Parts: sequence; structure tokens; C-alpha cells
Amino acid sequence: MKKQRLNNLLGALALALNDRVEDAIARETGLHGSIADALVLLSQAHTLTIDALARQLMLVHSSAVRLAERMAQEGLVAREPGEDRRTVVLTLTEAGHDAVQQVLGARGTAIADLTRTLTAEQCGQLMPICEQLIGALADDMQNAIRVCRLCDEDACDLRRCPSERAYRRFVAERDTTG
Repeated sequence: MKKQRLNNLLGALALALNDRVEDAIARETGLHGSIADALVLLSQAHTLTIDALARQLMLVHSSAVRLAERMAQEGLVAREPGEDRRTVVLTLTEAGHDAVQQVLGARGTAIADLTRTLTAEQCGQLMPICEQLIGALADDMQNAIRVCRLCDEDACDLRRCPSERAYRRFVAERDTTG
């Protein structure tokens, strides 16, 4: 019974925190959903193909194409030809970089408003629990990227990030198995 209640509490917390972050980003930037996610992913990767963007955001290709077109029309990304004629590579423009900073600021403030209710001791207890749960969510290469798609990498020690460690492990395994 306690486990069911914990699951219920975690589910409610995750949903409410996600709503709070999305609302703050929309209010501060005017950006919604996949656009904010895509911009932060691009800031982390520096360049992405539309195919990679679709995979990382779990979108069908046509939706990723429309998303890229919308971001390009708003001046947030530049679209350039990739290695072959069928590939399009996305990079952030200066306006895109500015938008990323606004997104991360709004996200950070929304979360900080909640964590301010915790004591320093509670924060210290919560940190390893969050690290363990995030590590469990990063159960394949795509999830290792996806789980941190809105993370402020400057605020996180990537050497300690369970998602980053999982990603590097998956890359190493892929490289050794060919």
C-alpha cells in the first residue's frame, strides 16, 4: 500500500512540476512544448539533423519537419544542407541562443520556487534519490538524451549526471560492438 501511495505521489509531483515548468516557459518566452525542447536540445548538441530531432523528441518525421520550419520562420534556427541532399541540419541562431537562455531561466525559476520549500537537509537527501531515478530512466541511448532535454547543463556537473554517464556508456558499448 505504501508503494502505491509513493507511486501516486511521484506521478502527481511529476505531472504538476511539468505543468508548472511548461506554463512558466510559455509565459516568459511565448514558446510551447516541442519548440522549447528542441531549442535546448540544439544548444546541447550544437547541430542536429531533423531525423535526430524527431527521434529525440519522439516525433514522426513530418512533425519534426514542421517544427523545424516553424523555428526557422521565427528566426530561432538556421537550416542547412547536410552530408547528402536529403539531410537537413539545424543550428541555433543568435535569437535561438537567446530563447534558450529564456527557456532555461523560466524552467529554473519554476523549479526553484518549489524547491525553496525544502530545507538544506531535505535537498541533500533528495539529490541522490533524483540521481538514482534519473539513472533508471536513462535506460537506452535515446532516453539518456531525452530525459535531460530541458536541463541546464551549466548547472549540472556532467561528470556526475546519471543521464550523461548512461549516454557515454551506451556510446562506448556501441563503439566496441561496432
